[in-house]
Amino acid sequence: MNLRMWTAAVAVVLVSVSFALRAQAEPRQIRIVTQGFAPLQWDNAGKPDGYVAEYILEVVDRVNRRMPVSVSSFEFLPWKRAILLAEAKPDVLFFSLSRTEAREEKFHWLGEVSPYGQYLYRLKSSPDVSIERLEDLLDLNLKVGVQDGGNLHSYLKQLQFDDTRHLMPLTDYRQGIEMLYLGRIDLLPLTGFLAEASACMQGYDGSQLEPVVFVEALAKPLWAVFSKGSDPELVDAFKAEMAQLKEERFLEQRTRMHTASWQKRACGG
Repeated sequence: MNLRMWTAAVAVVLVSVSFALRAQAEPRQIRIVTQGFAPLQWDNAGKPDGYVAEYILEVVDRVNRRMPVSVSSFEFLPWKRAILLAEAKPDVLFFSLSRTEAREEKFHWLGEVSPYGQYLYRLKSSPDVSIERLEDLLDLNLKVGVQDGGNLHSYLKQLQFDDTRHLMPLTDYRQGIEMLYLGRIDLLPLTGFLAEASACMQGYDGSQLEPVVFVEALAKPLWAVFSKGSDPELVDAFKAEMAQLKEERFLEQRTRMHTASWQKRACGG
């Protein structure tokens, strides 16, 4: 065997060994954390459900074909706890999150997972509220429910709303819906295309919700992110597979299917 043939043979062996070692390597462990927000993602009798959850799990499966990766846990947590965990621990996958300047350097941004636009809603049975801008609420004696530590909470505080006079910090939107229908708050931010179904799902009449004002400044897509300190190779693989699945219209199809199913399930339509 001449030198060239010997070199080629060694190269083949080394490549084979490399692939074998990679196949036998321990899978990278990732932890998925999010907040329940149907039909994007929610805990359905102990199993993750929703169009974003299904999309993310499909991405994990596709990435696993490229490199060993496994999900150590898929947790539904209160918003504040979930985002603090994603800011503190490596290899944490978190969604669905608004991309803001303040958050830009805190995460690895993987890709968009859902459109997002909120209105402040009131009940039709409550006194009429006629305003053009969020700032107009500052002069009214109304209490607005907001997710504690969320993007809207921060934004309203920038507009000089305060937690004592104007705002009621909430654990999540489900608590807010209950408080709105019980008359403990006057206005509640809800995603436009999900508002009625969200109320119906909790046993309330969703048709009683009426939009008051659109939160235009925060009408941005929601994203999936990896925490800082996560494996760069893993981050790149997730970005690539998310982009490929979007090109295949996987997320678009699942979004339509889950949204229609949720509406029917919630309000009996």
